[in-house]
Amino acid sequence: MRKTPATVRVAALSTSVLIAATALLGGCTSMGRLDADTKAPSNRESVFVFGVTPDNHRIYVFPGHVEKGMFFQNQFRPAAVFGAAKNGYVVGKAAAGDVLAITSVRVVREATDTLGEDFTPCGAAKTIVFEAPRGGVIYLGNLEYQFAGSELTVRYGQDFQAARNYIDANYPALKGQLLQATFQLLPVATGCSAVGGTIYIPVYLPRR
Repeated sequence: MRKTPATVRVAALSTSVLIAATALLGGCTSMGRLDADTKAPSNRESVFVFGVTPDNHRIYVFPGHVEKGMFFQNQFRPAAVFGAAKNGYVVGKAAAGDVLAITSVRVVREATDTLGEDFTPCGAAKTIVFEAPRGGVIYLGNLEYQFAGSELTVRYGQDFQAARNYIDANYPALKGQLLQATFQLLPVATGCSAVGGTIYIPVYLPRR
């Protein structure tokens, strides 16, 4: 399997953003992740699915907008999802028509820990950006995170059949509704100079 590496820059969350996120999330290890008894989305909602490994990596998915080829996070709205995968998948809900992105990743020592290090793409770094369709249940893909020394890497992959089997087996109201969706890889409007933070050099390895 051929991999095409591209070196980009990522920074720890700035102090102000980190404090706000910590206050919002408190002692939660997951927020917005849907349980098995969730209902099918209405026309004003959309359900999205990511495969995420390993289970000590938690993704933040925030709404925002795209302008001039860049994603801008909405600073006044909460995360659609903050959490780790359950049995390999993160299942969340958003308002129909929202544009969303994985804006950062929290790495904790153990899956049950609350505190950890937050990483957010900046500069030339790109992240997944997608639109929530009206009444849709969509699968975006699989994300595999790992460290190479001090570098955080992510591999993007697709396994729609496995995702559909998971949803059909664990979410009765969503059975038979999962559709494959597309996404863009775009930079995020985040400064690379984190206040009191550390600059990290991850390598993004798109899986082909």
